[in-house]
Amino acid sequence: MIKADHNKLAHLVFSLYLKSLLKSSFKEFIIINELPMIDNSKGLIVTPNHFSWWDGFFIYWLNKKLLKKKLFILMLEEQLKRYWFFKYLGCYSIELNDKRKTFASLKYTLELVSNSNNVVAIYPQGEIQPYDHRPIVIKDGIKFLSQKAKAAFSIIPIAFKIHYTNEKLPTIYVRFGKLLTSSDAYSNPELLKNEFINNLNMLNSEYLTTSSYNIIDI
Repeated sequence: MIKADHNKLAHLVFSLYLKSLLKSSFKEFIIINELPMIDNSKGLIVTPNHFSWWDGFFIYWLNKKLLKKKLFILMLEEQLKRYWFFKYLGCYSIELNDKRKTFASLKYTLELVSNSNNVVAIYPQGEIQPYDHRPIVIKDGIKFLSQKAKAAFSIIPIAFKIHYTNEKLPTIYVRFGKLLTSSDAYSNPELLKNEFINNLNMLNSEYLTTSSYNIIDI
C-alpha cells in the first residue's frame, strides 16, 4: 500500500490551484445544515458520496474551510499510483483485489483514526457511481474498523450535489448527516448505510428550499 506523506509545500501549491479551479468552475459552495457537534477527543471518519471526478477536491476544500483537521483520503491504489502527487496531500491507497493489501490499508486507517487531530475520508460506495444510482451498496470497511478499533472514533456521512441552473456555473450543495460513533456502527452495521442513504435523500429534498445555509468561500 501507499501511505500518506503530508508536505506543507504541496498543500500550499495545491490550495492555490484548487481555489482557482473552484472559482472558475462553480458559482457557490453551499452547506444547507449545521455541522454536528464533533467530539474533539476522538478521531473522525467522514463518508462522502462518490459520484464525480470532483469528490476528493470537495472534501479537501470542506476540511480546509470548516473541519480544519489533518485530512487523509482513502484512494484506490491504481488511481494513487497514477496521481502520485496526492500522497503529499494526505491520500493513501487500498487495493480491493488483494486481501493482504486491503488488510494493511485498514490497519493503517485504524492508526489514523486513533489520533483525535485526524479526519479520514472513506467513500463507502467504493467506486464512482451516478448520483441517482440505486440500490446503494456500502462496502464493509467501516464495519471492520468499528469492530477492530481500540479507540472510539466518530463518523459523519456527508452528501455533495452539483446543481445546474440557467447560469453559466453550477452550485455545490453539501449536507451533513447524523453524527455516529464507532460503537453505533459496531452494534448496528446497517445504521451507517441507513444514515448515508437518508442524508442523500434529505439533500435532494432540501437543497432548493432551505432558508438557512452557510456559504463557504471559494
